[in-house]
Amino acid sequence: MRDLRIPIGAFFTLIGLVLAVTGVVTESRAPLETANINLYCGVTMLAFGGVMLWLARRSY
Repeated sequence: MRDLRIPIGAFFTLIGLVLAVTGVVTESRAPLETANINLYCGVTMLAFGGVMLWLARRSY
C-alpha cells in the first residue's frame, strides 16, 4: 500500500504556498476583518504539508 502522506503533504504545501503568496502580495481583505486570513491559513497549511512530507520521508 502506498503512503498517503506524500500526496497529502504535496497538496497542502502547494495550496499553502499559493495562499501565503496571495496574502503577502495582495492587500484585499474581507470586509470587517483586520487579519490577513490568506497569509495565516497559507502559513498553517505550509506547516501541515511540511510535517506530512517529513513524516513520510521519516518512515522510509
